[in-house]
Amino acid sequence: MNGFRYQKWDPLLIVSQIVAVQTLYYLGLGFWVLLITITIDRAPSLDYLFSYEIFNITNWSSRLFTGVFLLNALTSALAILYIVGRYKQCLDFSITIHFYHFIACWIYNSQCPRMFSWYLTQFFSIVIMTILSEHLSKKYELRTIPIASRVDL
Repeated sequence: MNGFRYQKWDPLLIVSQIVAVQTLYYLGLGFWVLLITITIDRAPSLDYLFSYEIFNITNWSSRLFTGVFLLNALTSALAILYIVGRYKQCLDFSITIHFYHFIACWIYNSQCPRMFSWYLTQFFSIVIMTILSEHLSKKYELRTIPIASRVDL
């Protein structure tokens, strides 16, 4: 079958896309955390990436790092756009990123995240990442194809 947008199932491509998008997710998150920790004069730590206890939104610094996760959803949406580039796969990759992040947090903390605010932040991060990457992918997929109007002889 040689139809439009036909792709055969390629597990190596899918796994490499997952690894690339997950890597860019953590690079983006690490960049934003580093930028914020330097700005507020704190030492960078993996706790800001993986510890769910920073999501205790009773103080301003915890709210700031919650915002970092939501900001990273914007940059991760761009990663999904450039690595995956398919409208129908944006939700799949957004959930996959957060599923592996959930597993990493569980391993780092030696227990399942227990704070409701952590789950709420991850949910909104998935929503932002999915909507933005779908919107941008749809714009990219639906762009007009330029057709030459004249033939040079």
